[in-house]
Amino acid sequence: MEKIQLLLSFTTMYWWFGVLCVVGLLGFFVYRIADFLQIRFVQNYSKPTDLDLSDDIYNGKKERKLQRSKSGLWQGMTSWVGKGLFIFFGIPILVVFLANLGLSYTWIYIVLIVLSFLLNLLFSKLFSIWTPARLAADYPANQTTRVGNLTFQAWGIVTWAGPMYAFWYFYQSNGWVGSVITLFVSQIIQLLFFIYTIKKIAIPYQEYPGLSAEFKQNLHQYLESQGLQDKEVGVLTGQEEPNAFATGLFGYRQIIMTEGIIQGYTDPANPNFTLKLRDDTLESIVAHEVGHIKLHHIEKSIFVGTLISSLVTVAVYTLFSNPLMFPIFLETTGQQIMLYWGQSLFDIMLMYPLTFLMMGMARYNENQADSHLLATHGHKHGYDFFYQIRHIAPVANDLFWHDCNMTHPEPHIREKRMRDWEKDHAK
Repeated sequence: MEKIQLLLSFTTMYWWFGVLCVVGLLGFFVYRIADFLQIRFVQNYSKPTDLDLSDDIYNGKKERKLQRSKSGLWQGMTSWVGKGLFIFFGIPILVVFLANLGLSYTWIYIVLIVLSFLLNLLFSKLFSIWTPARLAADYPANQTTRVGNLTFQAWGIVTWAGPMYAFWYFYQSNGWVGSVITLFVSQIIQLLFFIYTIKKIAIPYQEYPGLSAEFKQNLHQYLESQGLQDKEVGVLTGQEEPNAFATGLFGYRQIIMTEGIIQGYTDPANPNFTLKLRDDTLESIVAHEVGHIKLHHIEKSIFVGTLISSLVTVAVYTLFSNPLMFPIFLETTGQQIMLYWGQSLFDIMLMYPLTFLMMGMARYNENQADSHLLATHGHKHGYDFFYQIRHIAPVANDLFWHDCNMTHPEPHIREKRMRDWEKDHAK
């Protein structure tokens, strides 16, 4: 009976490991198919007839996008395969090598953490979707802020790898409880720190000289109707890219407009075109961000992401604390290193499936925020922003590739929705 139970346990462990590998490989191939579809779509895409672009400007933009699409295909292949080879083979070989040199398991563990951070630098497109680092970078940090993505990456590594080592040391396989609690707490700390930082560097919109008095008065009335204060909307100076975003945690919140979206943004690839928005369009952009706040999109996304991280953590503790899981490797290393290796395997295998899931959730949130805009501010020409954006990025994306990679619906789809709404509702 004991031999039968041992065989069943052994079979179960490797069955789950096999499923994990199959899911990872399927995700990799699906994303590569999406890359091929994107390349073909861009090659065949014709210039939209409603855009005021010369053929030379359009063809130049199309060619650059085609090159980016081809580069994305090869970068996605080489980075995923490179990181996968390091995780599957490099980590075990490195651990055994360092152990034979006489390094303690603690120092080997530290070396692995440092190498993981360096790999995130090398394979910049492979930020771990399950860690708090990636989710915090998506919501709300982005390239328009002064809070760097790598800061969140470092924080994500430290808040998982460090506590996991201590929790296993004291509680062994039950240490997952502490690791999960740490994930939730660290996520809250990250978000609060980000909001605090943004509030410190943003100029309240009422004090920003580049906005008209009429805009300030109208926006004040709108914010008041939505239960927000003037100080919760600010301008990020020194940022030329046209952008806006919202962040918040149950009442501690901030909406940001970049200076580029207010003053205007000249397209480097078409100096004759400058994105310049009317006051009512700027109001609509803020109304969209208010939708994110009112519908608690940031909190929901953080919760879902951290829940996924927690489930992965439980799976790692369950599978890779079992002595039947890779017994030869376990004989040559400490248990914490075994768990770290297991976390790395989950990281690379689940990256694409979870990315697809999180992208879909993000687009759903954007649609909801647009609905809030239309319901509370729909007559204010919000579509003009997307119409102008299309002059900067006139080539659309393949639908499947877009679903795999993008957090926002296509600009031409959002523009059409708002124009149709105005036809049906505007007086």
